[in-house]
Amino acid sequence: MSQSPTARLLAAAIAGFVGAPLAAQSYYDIIDHRNGAHPYASIFQVEAGAIGTRAISNDPSDDARDPNVRGLDDGISWDGRAYFRDEAFSSRRGTLEAYAGRDGLFAGYQDGKILGDDTVTRFEFRGRPWQFYRDGFYDRRRFQKSGFFTGSDYEGYIGFGREAQPGLYVELGPYFRALDFNASSLTPTPDLYTIPSGYNAYGARLYIEQSTVQIDRRRGMPRDGYTLSLTGEREWNNSNGSFGVDGFTTELPSAVWRARGRLDWYIPAADAVCWEIFANGGWHDPKDRLQSIEAQRPLGHMWGDVQLRLRCHLGDSMTLTPFVHGQYSRLRTADGFSSTSDLFFGGGLETYIHFSDAISLHGWYSYLDNDSRPSIRVDRDLHGQHMFYLGMVLRLGTSRR
Repeated sequence: MSQSPTARLLAAAIAGFVGAPLAAQSYYDIIDHRNGAHPYASIFQVEAGAIGTRAISNDPSDDARDPNVRGLDDGISWDGRAYFRDEAFSSRRGTLEAYAGRDGLFAGYQDGKILGDDTVTRFEFRGRPWQFYRDGFYDRRRFQKSGFFTGSDYEGYIGFGREAQPGLYVELGPYFRALDFNASSLTPTPDLYTIPSGYNAYGARLYIEQSTVQIDRRRGMPRDGYTLSLTGEREWNNSNGSFGVDGFTTELPSAVWRARGRLDWYIPAADAVCWEIFANGGWHDPKDRLQSIEAQRPLGHMWGDVQLRLRCHLGDSMTLTPFVHGQYSRLRTADGFSSTSDLFFGGGLETYIHFSDAISLHGWYSYLDNDSRPSIRVDRDLHGQHMFYLGMVLRLGTSRR
């Protein structure tokens, strides 16, 4: 039986309501994935809101020389990000992508016609203007501070990749990075702690990615399959001088190696229910001390971060996703000659309310019993075991696949 124009319009509106799929959620979603599943061929998405934190026990004082002052405090700050993607950019019909958020900046262009022969050429610029570093160690799972400081890094990368077989993508390319470091309000005085000097680095990066993800066309979200991304780096640098706490300073090695991996796995449980497993991990040279103390992820030269999530679609316009969260950190001890392994556990809840295909409300709450969690501000290292967020998402110029 044919539908009336009014019925067809209503059906289209409901489809848009059920949809409102998600684009890139973070800087690391973009740089870790080479050929991730994208529900949109073109999109401009802006998200803005407020992010907050609550510490189990606040710092006892504001004196940076006090080793107990670690940035643990209650607070609320702004948060936001913007993402753009166009898979038919210019007459060459390449893919242009850009991202800007508190966690980083990214601009990239990929073209499969420059070299031909099914080879994809990528040009990427990456930047992290607001980096925090936390030098210290865990004592009975409680983080003890040696010295905190801030930094920034900017990178250019050119990659060449192709499918080795259906679903398996391999990419290799060189990169160049410039790094700089500065004292913060939590940095001990220079006679107690020396921050590193800025330096340049260059190296080669290898990506291997296997993807079998299937998109639910009705909802525009992953419903089955996985994406496994592996990254390896070999890097050289011109760093000089030592840094660290008085009596224990070290120099960076002139060459280091790094490896990291990411797994996004979707397991359907019912039409409106899907299990999600998000796992990240890394392993690098133990002497690569700066990499070990980056504060946006678990500390250490070996680390892991896993979330087990249950995404539930409630009606036509809401998703509710409870999750459990675990982290692993292997970090040097106070003497600097050995290391210790620590496990942290927590959980939380994330939700989206889709008012239309263009506007959504996004909120989440997360708890983890780790003293070192990402900062909620760019001008100050402020963090706590409890984190929460509420914001609005606006999508413009969208074109579904």
